Amino acid sequence: MTQQITNIRPRSGPYQKNAKRSDSGTLKAADVPLQEASRDIWNTKYRLRGKDGRVIDKTIDDTYQRVARALADVEIGAEKREQWYEKFLFALRVGAIPAGRIVSNAGALEHKPATSTINCTVSGIVRDSMDDILRKVHEAGLTLKAGCGIGYEFSTLRPKGAFVAGAGAHTSGPLSFMDIYDKMCFTVSSAGGRRGAQMATFDVGHPDVMNFIRVKREDGRLRQFNLSLLITRDFMAAVHGDLEWQLAFPVTEAEIRAEDLDPEDPTEIVWRDWPVTSHYFVNADGKVACKVYKTLRARRVWDAIMTSTYDFAEPGFILVDKINEMNNNWFCEDIRATNPCVTADTWIRTEHGARQVSALIGKSFVAMVDGKNYPSGSEGFFRTATKPVVCLQTTEGYRLRLTRDHRVRRVTRFERYDTETEWCEAGELRSGDRVLLNDHRACTAWKGEYNAEQGYLMGLLVGDGTLKTDKAVLSVWKPAAVANGGDASLPNGVLAVMAEALSAASGLPHRSDFTGWQEIPGRNEYRLATAAIRQLAFDLGMRPGDKSITPVMERASSEFTRGFLRGLFDADGSVQGDQRKGVSVRLAQSNLSRLQAVQRMLLRLGIASRIYRDRRPAGTKILPDGRGAQREYAIKAQHELVISGENLLQFRNLIGFADT
Repeated sequence: MTQQITNIRPRSGPYQKNAKRSDSGTLKAADVPLQEASRDIWNTKYRLRGKDGRVIDKTIDDTYQRVARALADVEIGAEKREQWYEKFLFALRVGAIPAGRIVSNAGALEHKPATSTINCTVSGIVRDSMDDILRKVHEAGLTLKAGCGIGYEFSTLRPKGAFVAGAGAHTSGPLSFMDIYDKMCFTVSSAGGRRGAQMATFDVGHPDVMNFIRVKREDGRLRQFNLSLLITRDFMAAVHGDLEWQLAFPVTEAEIRAEDLDPEDPTEIVWRDWPVTSHYFVNADGKVACKVYKTLRARRVWDAIMTSTYDFAEPGFILVDKINEMNNNWFCEDIRATNPCVTADTWIRTEHGARQVSALIGKSFVAMVDGKNYPSGSEGFFRTATKPVVCLQTTEGYRLRLTRDHRVRRVTRFERYDTETEWCEAGELRSGDRVLLNDHRACTAWKGEYNAEQGYLMGLLVGDGTLKTDKAVLSVWKPAAVANGGDASLPNGVLAVMAEALSAASGLPHRSDFTGWQEIPGRNEYRLATAAIRQLAFDLGMRPGDKSITPVMERASSEFTRGFLRGLFDADGSVQGDQRKGVSVRLAQSNLSRLQAVQRMLLRLGIASRIYRDRRPAGTKILPDGRGAQREYAIKAQHELVISGENLLQFRNLIGFADT
């Protein structure tokens, strides 16, 4: 599925939900009720407990006070400490969120003295010796135990098959040593309930780079790692020029003599910048002599990277020259490892349905990409930093908030039976570019809460119902031709909707006087009113005056999703066109965000659609008044979602209409 971009624009700040202010006029985090997922994460990850399991932080405000006190205690003098305590506490109460290790461990020294307040760290250089490899394992184990994540570069280790003079044998290569780190991370249970999080980076010019690219194709291998390649400008120039690329590793002067290598012969020795120079043969420019182990076409390596990234979501892609240019500490350090980030409100399709990143922080999960399973690491997502974001929007109406450097798949060639893509940063996209959407047609079922019958009732309620404090009311109407003609009978389509709704409602708990559908005299209307449907709507996050499609509804089972969409299209949808001009299914709404949620739900079932904004402008219109007469009503601008082409078959098979 390809989508054309119509707009990509910066957002001035993060998305803000509506929040109340306290009586004093100060906005407090406590005024915004915590979601169930947020409360669960606080309780399991950040709430302080004693060694015996006794709860120390009785409330989340206790956590704020603990953290604020710990941050302020470094100041000199009681007056200054109290001043900064009040400032930190104010910031926390109005919504500031520090890194996870700060929330978990600041002020907790008495209860967990061996923990850290640092989220992410990078290991020192792993030098090419058994002594240093094992020393760094030891250091990493203690780092993970303290609750920190850690990154390493492993391309400083000599390639598989290289001779180790001291051992008189050939080395097993860096990937085998990564297995040791992987098992260590799996074994060490990090403090505060946080499992270990590791990042491994690898130079694109290392002789074992092809093995690194493909390593996660082996079932269960290196699952405690995120992997990223260090991509250099020289490599990208070789890709663009379709040149050969030397895979090489540093050598000592003694090794050059022993192997009779010619430093002036580029087929034997290439000179490169390397994070380690000690013991290696270095020229006057500070570059290290690297023995060429093999030579490949640069595009072959590139294709392997792109294939693996597409099929297995790894390795990542670090432009190492660029990040060092942008590093404020360029004069004293060389960055060789890092950690990746995405925005917290991003929707992720998992094996259990749609979830937002904020609900996957600290939890392992299985992502679904084009119908295939891709397990995350044991830590899942973890909070790192705040960055500006841009808003990507397609002609069809799909929207995504993401960082400018987040990669997306841009379509380079699109034909009926063949599509070619390339990865690019979101900031590189231009109006008219096409991007590729996930195709979920091969996986349209997932388990979860709520069933199809409950979904159908909610679809009718959102589409043409009324939610009150004491009950919910579903309505169906006689078509105008029937009402004006005096025909007392209802069309079969309306009867089918009424029958399906009554059957679904019968599965809910009711009072003994529940009578089902009731005709409303003089209004050409039938109503089904019950407190049971109201309670279901409340459980799903709806409230009187706000029939939004809530996150709880988007997270529900595939059966609920299909039932909901069927009810909504029965209430507000239509089939238009003919075989000659083309047939389409349409859904008109004045609430644009509701249509966008419907579009997301459809796409999770493999059904692509298009939203036309302001299809009908705001104004006034003569409409039936429900009493057999007509009157002028003010109407809002109407937006329209359209399903057409091959997507109609998927819609018919998975959703369809009761009103036929």
